[in-house]
Amino acid sequence: MYRNLFFDVDDTLLDFKAGELASLAATFRRQAIPYTPKLEATYLEINAELWQRYERGEIGRDQIFATRMPRLFKRLHLTGDSTAAETFYMQMVNQQAILLPHVIETLAALQDYHLFVVSNGIEKAQLFRLTKSHLIDYFDDIFVSDSVGAPKPTVAFFDYVAKHTPHYEPKTALIVGDSLTSDIQGGKNAHIDTVWFNPKLIPNRGSQQPTYQLSEFSDLTKIAAAN
Repeated sequence: MYRNLFFDVDDTLLDFKAGELASLAATFRRQAIPYTPKLEATYLEINAELWQRYERGEIGRDQIFATRMPRLFKRLHLTGDSTAAETFYMQMVNQQAILLPHVIETLAALQDYHLFVVSNGIEKAQLFRLTKSHLIDYFDDIFVSDSVGAPKPTVAFFDYVAKHTPHYEPKTALIVGDSLTSDIQGGKNAHIDTVWFNPKLIPNRGSQQPTYQLSEFSDLTKIAAAN
């Protein structure tokens, strides 16, 4: 029977993608640079590659923020201030708190369980966004990689979570997230069951095999109740 449920934030509880693109468009309007599909796709490619390297422990989080805009400007031969663009973009994106469908009512229905956040990112920003979206009170504790000192999905991250979660046992823990490389791999590293939240039904072409897959967030209550 599950006791402790661990949730990713971005694109699991909050619509990070929508906030990300809105913030990116606002950033380049401020820079007076046309916001084109090519610019958007190139930024997303660079950003995803850097975050994957962070998850593998190859670079620090600060290196992501220091290099993604300069790489974008260089690759597309953009004129402007890449440092100012990153600063403004971070200010914008860290204030985005767009709820995904059925999150509030699902968390409310799971209050017989102990709920926790497990997130890569900046603790101050995640606390602000969870507060703004009125989610913060649903959680017993919040674990963010910059305060933990290791990225999700590393064993070090989940060892920290285990040591700071009352009555933690792998067999009664479940992690819910949208990322195969971060959340599902993290669950595998921690030897706990996993739920891949996949609302767009993207084919799984990775090596990570989740215990469960959900396209509707509200169906999480059925998984919890069945176990």
